Amino acid sequence: MASASPDSYEVRETANLAKVMGPDENSYTVSAKRIPMPDGIELAADFYQPDLPADRKPHGLIYVLCPYGRAGVMALINAKVFAGRGYMVLLVSCRGTAGSGGVFVAAMTEQADSQAVVKWMRQQPWYPGKFVTFGPSYMGYVQWALLRDPPEDLVASINLCSVYDNSLLVWTNGAYRMDRISWSYVVARQDEITSTGVSSILDPRKLMATIQATPIFEATEKFFEGRASYALDAMKTPNVDDPFWAQAKHRAALERVNVPLLLRSGWYDTLTVQTMAAYTRLRDRGIKVYLTVGSWTHSEACGTDAMPEVFDFLDEYVTGRKKDHRPLSVRAFVTGAEEWRSLPSWPPATQQRSFYLHGDRTIDEQPPAADSPPTSFTYDPHNPTPTVGGPLMARGGRVDDSVYASRPDVLVYTSPPLTQDVEIMGKPVVQLAHSTEVPSADLWIRLSEVDTDGVSHNLTENWQALDDFEQQDAQGGMFSLALVDRAHVFKKGTCIRVIVAGGSFPLIARNPGTGVNRTLAKELKAVTHTVQHGSGVSRLILPCSV
Repeated sequence: MASASPDSYEVRETANLAKVMGPDENSYTVSAKRIPMPDGIELAADFYQPDLPADRKPHGLIYVLCPYGRAGVMALINAKVFAGRGYMVLLVSCRGTAGSGGVFVAAMTEQADSQAVVKWMRQQPWYPGKFVTFGPSYMGYVQWALLRDPPEDLVASINLCSVYDNSLLVWTNGAYRMDRISWSYVVARQDEITSTGVSSILDPRKLMATIQATPIFEATEKFFEGRASYALDAMKTPNVDDPFWAQAKHRAALERVNVPLLLRSGWYDTLTVQTMAAYTRLRDRGIKVYLTVGSWTHSEACGTDAMPEVFDFLDEYVTGRKKDHRPLSVRAFVTGAEEWRSLPSWPPATQQRSFYLHGDRTIDEQPPAADSPPTSFTYDPHNPTPTVGGPLMARGGRVDDSVYASRPDVLVYTSPPLTQDVEIMGKPVVQLAHSTEVPSADLWIRLSEVDTDGVSHNLTENWQALDDFEQQDAQGGMFSLALVDRAHVFKKGTCIRVIVAGGSFPLIARNPGTGVNRTLAKELKAVTHTVQHGSGVSRLILPCSV
């Protein structure tokens, strides 16, 4: 989405919407609104009212709070698609964006502002007495903020590809997410974007020079030119328990919401971890929650392809035109098999199957001998291990990642060709007997598949900053990392591959190896990692279908 022009993206999504949903069922009018906030500023909004016969009422009211404006594709996917099918829509711009007063401070003001919008809605003559929330990505985060104190008149939530805790997005597993720099910059300057798209304001050469600089913080401060000060504050605050993050953490919503929810994500989405965690907690509480996960990136999962299931959900919980529209609450796309599965829950029943990492960089279900030699690699932040595909906002997803096999700063373990299919459903886990020579390092681990032509493609990954971990002894302390959920079939003849490195740049900021906050560090130090293999102490654990 970031690389396409607004016009071309809107044309494509409009055409796709017409294909999946058909033409509008009715016309509608749009009126501008100003919504007062308790601190005196006003939020700009557009109210969509369907034009209906006198004997027909709107199906309901949908509320969306958005930081990306109220025109173009934002109007299309958040308002027009619903208004053209008989729903009232209130599309509101976050403070400091698109004509709303105040200053935009990402993720920090949405709880209070949303509650104020709901209070204002209730006072309007068109308010029907209940409403639904909708939105992908940031608009989904806004919903979690509102659900921290759920309004009694909220009847359902449609939350696509989002997070409930922004601190855990910015500092994921102790490592700073570098895409927060470009995102913050683009949001701060979005009113200046022309028909040529984001490239009209974002120079990729300046961005790359910024993220490659040391220290990153000083370079980013210069790059922002006085904008997005909240993003700079976030860079300086790696402790997610710091009071700074209090207004950006809405895990409490998972304990308080009691209305039906529709969740959606992708195996290559940047936000999959929190979507899956939200589903798990809501399911365990007995909340009616639906989950759809496809082989999508973030922008793909958030697109207009979602609309048919969104309207099916609305037809059960708002219009009442359908009952039990989805008897099995989970839909997951199984790559390898290339098919959708309907499941009663996620993950389905599985059994653990261990594949051991050997000193000769192979993987086998037989553990190596006790004297199997260790393997080592050195991560050099001056020449960091590159990001190749995966959970990126742009240019991510499934890619050929064979390049890792030739890098000296990466350990690549590969199985022999499989003699039968291996189906996984859930979180793969990698356990390593691992040690480093310094107390500050990262581990980045990926599960890939090597096809019958010898080409490797990524499936799932995760990472962890080891700074806060108790350091391992010389023989290698045990380290365990759950990778992001996945549904996949390794077909007969393919190979299972585990990739281990000390980072993934520019997905996450380089660990300086000194214990200093990685965004402030001026000194960078190479770190040697060692993995032990004797007697099967290091292994991949796959959740295999039963």
